[in-house]
Amino acid sequence: MKHNSLKFLFIAASISIGLSSCDGYLDQMPSNALPSDESINNIEDVGSALNGVYSGLLSSEYYGADFISRAEVGGEDVQTSTPSKRTENFYKFMYRQNNAPTGLWKIPYQVINRVNVLLQAIESGKITASPQLDNAKGEALAVRALCNFNLNIVYGYPYQKDKGASLGAPIVEKVLTANDMPARNTVAEGYEAIEKDLTTALGLVSDKVNDGHFNKWAVLGLQARVYLYKGNYDAAFNCAETIIKESPYKLIQNADYLAAWSNEYTSESILDLHVSDLSSGNRELFGYLVDPKGYAAIAATDAFIELLNEYPNDVRLGLLKEDVAGVKCIINKYPGRNGASTVNNIRVIRLSDIYLIAAEAALRKSSPDQAKANSYLNKIIKRAIPTASDVVATLPMIDRERRKELVLEGHRLNDILRVGGTVTREGGRHFLNNTDLISPNWNDYRCVMPIPQAEIDANVNLQGQQNPEY
Repeated sequence: MKHNSLKFLFIAASISIGLSSCDGYLDQMPSNALPSDESINNIEDVGSALNGVYSGLLSSEYYGADFISRAEVGGEDVQTSTPSKRTENFYKFMYRQNNAPTGLWKIPYQVINRVNVLLQAIESGKITASPQLDNAKGEALAVRALCNFNLNIVYGYPYQKDKGASLGAPIVEKVLTANDMPARNTVAEGYEAIEKDLTTALGLVSDKVNDGHFNKWAVLGLQARVYLYKGNYDAAFNCAETIIKESPYKLIQNADYLAAWSNEYTSESILDLHVSDLSSGNRELFGYLVDPKGYAAIAATDAFIELLNEYPNDVRLGLLKEDVAGVKCIINKYPGRNGASTVNNIRVIRLSDIYLIAAEAALRKSSPDQAKANSYLNKIIKRAIPTASDVVATLPMIDRERRKELVLEGHRLNDILRVGGTVTREGGRHFLNNTDLISPNWNDYRCVMPIPQAEIDANVNLQGQQNPEY
């Protein structure tokens, strides 16, 4: 019997009292609780359900590993270290509809369903109204927007290729019934839903620091990223500059930069996903993928090492450490905590990214602001290289700085594709051949993932909606 996994997962989650984690890294109750809407009756239940929402994001098939891996080894700055390592299929763009991993589709929809179950309970009116309830609703909407955004990045062509006319992911804003078989929406429709959720969330969430959760500044940060990808640079700039000028977050200082990667949270942690010590045994998380004593599946390319050596006193050179062969090609952004390389928060929105969004948007917006672009770019450069002279910002300079500063944080392939660029992967230790995708760009069908074939087979409304050429 075939199941539409999207529909099936929603139904199963909506009628269950709780889901346990087979990955073993979710917090104990109530953090891994997934109540049905009938069992969400007070603010404490809401908190338990919200913890379950965030826990779902940490699956190794999503933010825990695969979402970051795809964006990084698909670019030019890191690569799968040697053939047959775990990230090779992402690196060589080898996935097709019959072997594509289902998690990048399935897990975001599991999280969306957790959100929709929670929202259904909140909107029923049975829970006493309070600022805490409003905040929880805002957080839930923001998480749904994050999942929808990522689904459209992975399965839809970049918005700026065709203004969102191509197919993206199904928009699901309710708990599905047994008869619901959602079809794909366009990328433009997806962005409209994302922006609506974020706008509503912004009016509900607190502006207080709440580590591991969305607050006002994290919602603004996600809005800035969404607008940047969409090409609405005026809005991207306004969101980013508001965070820089008004939020409590501060850039990590040069002297603290290297040690900061071992910290649970930092002064830049606008939105981290919290990975607890309970994850110490989970070898599927990203930290173990890059650990030279773990799977050692990811290494810096020669081109990136050369780029980082552009300035010999760049503090970020201190992140490079040796692999088991003694080659300094491991980027130590996931050193672990308490001796466990698997225990690293996932840095979803970091203040350095916001400065670089502001710099790029300042140059691209309808009335370019060179002075603001200079200011925000130089803040990042001079934090890394205090003796550096001020530069006049250009888009290539900002792109290079994004590469240096945000490597291994899940951005590179998406940064290239969103503006119609081409990945250049040449020389060094690459082991690509003529049948592999050496220079990805948005005109190659492999730059987006195929919808899992089992999902299409089971859902009549997805049939005929596979991404082109798969």
